[in-house]
Amino acid sequence: MTTPDFLWYQSRQTLKLGDVCRYTIKYTTTDPPHEMYVRIKNLENTSLRAVNLFNGPIVLYCHVVPCQFNHSRRYVAQDPTHNREVCFRNTVKPGQTFNVRLVLNDNSLLAHNANGSRTYQWECQVMSQIVINTHSTLTFLMMVGSELENMQRISRSVLTSLTKGDFAPPDHEHDRHEWGKSYRRGLDVVLEQTDDLWPPAPTQSDKPVHLVIVTHGIFSNLTADMLYLRDRLMATTTENLVVDGFRGNAGHTEKGIHRLGVGVSNFVAQRIAQLEKAGGVESISFVGHSLGGPVQLYALKHLLSVHGTDYFSRRHIRLRHFVCLASPMLGVLSEMSLWISWFLDLGTLGKTGRDLTLSKKLPHYVRHLGQPKRDSFRPLLETLPDEPVQTLLRSFESRTVYANAVNDGIVPLRTSALLYLDWEALGDVTAIQKQEANTNAGSTGVVPTENDGASQHAPGKLPEATNASGHELGEVPAEEPANMKKYNNFLASAFGNDNSEQGNGESDSPKLSRNKLRRFRKYALISAKGSDTLESDSEASEDGRNGTSLSLESGRPLHIPPKASTVESALNSLLCPIPSENYITNPESRTPVIFHDKYYHFNNIPAHENTRTKGIKKLFRYTDWKIEKQAIIAQKYHARDLSWRKVLVYLPPDAHNNIVVRRRFANGYGWGVIDHLTGEIFGTQIKAKM
Repeated sequence: MTTPDFLWYQSRQTLKLGDVCRYTIKYTTTDPPHEMYVRIKNLENTSLRAVNLFNGPIVLYCHVVPCQFNHSRRYVAQDPTHNREVCFRNTVKPGQTFNVRLVLNDNSLLAHNANGSRTYQWECQVMSQIVINTHSTLTFLMMVGSELENMQRISRSVLTSLTKGDFAPPDHEHDRHEWGKSYRRGLDVVLEQTDDLWPPAPTQSDKPVHLVIVTHGIFSNLTADMLYLRDRLMATTTENLVVDGFRGNAGHTEKGIHRLGVGVSNFVAQRIAQLEKAGGVESISFVGHSLGGPVQLYALKHLLSVHGTDYFSRRHIRLRHFVCLASPMLGVLSEMSLWISWFLDLGTLGKTGRDLTLSKKLPHYVRHLGQPKRDSFRPLLETLPDEPVQTLLRSFESRTVYANAVNDGIVPLRTSALLYLDWEALGDVTAIQKQEANTNAGSTGVVPTENDGASQHAPGKLPEATNASGHELGEVPAEEPANMKKYNNFLASAFGNDNSEQGNGESDSPKLSRNKLRRFRKYALISAKGSDTLESDSEASEDGRNGTSLSLESGRPLHIPPKASTVESALNSLLCPIPSENYITNPESRTPVIFHDKYYHFNNIPAHENTRTKGIKKLFRYTDWKIEKQAIIAQKYHARDLSWRKVLVYLPPDAHNNIVVRRRFANGYGWGVIDHLTGEIFGTQIKAKM
């Protein structure tokens, strides 16, 4: 069958969980056509929309971007009222389509050629949004052509054609077209699929590599959900990187941290063995999002148990960076209500739910390799930071946790920030006022409201002092005193009314209700002073600690974030707010996301008095018991010579997925977090080394 003149290219692909298709469209011409279109259609039956929750859902994420788009630079469309040029859609449901007009202008211009022609380029990316079912498939059609109406006509269903009275060609004739072939002179379309986007070999195969292991979270996958992180790591470093991870956990994240961690452990050992046959592995780093944090740590524990505690030193592999993004390192017990915790204990999320609620293990005769007998019944997360993990963590050059201050009820602030924080410094506006005149400061210490405009530093141009806490809480750009108002607005919206309710030296102060007084005392016990430098610079007592817990009589305010809602966060993950056009195209309009960046040392962490709550007392002191359980675990992570860099971020909902930019544009609010991670942690601008 002769291909219609208006149809230049077509591709039909079937995706499973975690699959991605990236089309690079290049068009070289001396006489640009009047119109050029991309059309993507979800070919699944429209009846599947009603059963989305059982399979995935069976929807697509799509975006089409000109080659000159860069989120760190201002982007100006030629005619934004008719075509925004940067187009995306988070949910293309069965039977729905995504149509984009390609504009040939300076934004899409790739090169001027010697023969007088010009080459234009766009990136078109299609992702599967299937979440749970590893067997479900999703088929879509991608077309490039010059007449959108005719492209719509030949891709319609029979029912739609009957309704419109405009019959499409029969399916058997349409299928005779050769898929993946360009029918237009000058048009070149390159398709990269999942394996192409995650190549196992380094760019320089004869040189030692820096292996970065990426681990995804619950109801997530590696190849699609962590793709943006991989792309940014590869784009912002000059090292010989290999960014990879274990794909076998996708669709099985309810199986428990032990099973997930063992899979990652075996994968790491296999990848190191493969790379050692070529140029070798010079260093290794780990980045985990959500459940991926404890999973990657368990994988390291299992690796040492199987291959010996000197596994990395024997191979002369440097341990570089250990990074967790919104990871429940202490479980999710403290922010959950008793009823939600009870449902998780019953196995609503399988063994993973029991692990996260710090439930005791069920009796069994077979112990995991290297596990003492008494640990067989203790919660997994409680035994995870024991030896040899503590010694291993000390060997990493840097240890960093990123935590959502608000809008994350899935992994709340206390567990993702390892409990101990400088609660005073979170809202120390007076300290910002003192340094308002410094014009060289970055915007990380200023956190205005979402509607206010503020300058955000570009990648590769990070401020000299990115710390934003205590009396050195970042420095406000001097151009506008209004930044103080923006920061106050942020504190009011993010931390609620607790900022204005301070202790005044009287325990029976009428300004503090009984509940707020109880909450104040609870947070005062887990308050710790952060440091601007990696080295501890304070004098410690005989036990190695300098005693930084607060009392109500000190008169110093604690800025306590509101309690996150698990149900609301779950709904936000399905109906998340989408970044506006102004946010995407104008970096000056974005709210700086990082407002607290400090190092926390052992001697600044208050000692924990272990007062175990047992038996029937747990019902009456359930809140105290939850904090007690997490404090025991947190103390192990803050052992002697274990310092952590804690970066707190302020993101709109869905903050839990935004922090890792699960989808490039739909979760674009997290761009600043990934820029900080790639520039400050993996980039060349690290101020100090552990």
